[in-house]
Amino acid sequence: MEGMGIRMILAIAVLAGLISTPPLDAKALEREAKQIEGLLIAPCCWSQPVAVHYSAQADEVRAAIRRLLNDGKNRQQVLDAFVAQYGTRILADPPGRGLHWLPWAFLLIGAAVTVAVIRHLRANREATAAEEAPTTTSADDEYAERLDRELRELD
Repeated sequence: MEGMGIRMILAIAVLAGLISTPPLDAKALEREAKQIEGLLIAPCCWSQPVAVHYSAQADEVRAAIRRLLNDGKNRQQVLDAFVAQYGTRILADPPGRGLHWLPWAFLLIGAAVTVAVIRHLRANREATAAEEAPTTTSADDEYAERLDRELRELD
């Protein structure tokens, strides 16, 4: 069954790879293979990248990566072949789907609420300040005059 999976990956890669890149030299191929190994999760336990995982399935994935690269496939074509067989779960960094926009929505809503609260508080403070502004009445004026007169008389 495991050998059939590798054959399926190769068949999909051949069918999907209408445009292929020229084969890499041995050092470049190995460097690219190592980088791709870090991008894929071992399908046996789905817990570690193929680059650091040691199992028979991880070894098969490593071998399939090198075969696909030897066939002239580029990085994206190799990754696409594995995604076709295992789904996006095989990718160490799967594409964002679902509610990845939700934190941004909360941030924008929070900012709008904060601005509204600040404006409301400022408006209330200005209205309260206007109400509390001291107004002089004739009684206050009379009291001030009387106080001044009495203080002058004491001198």
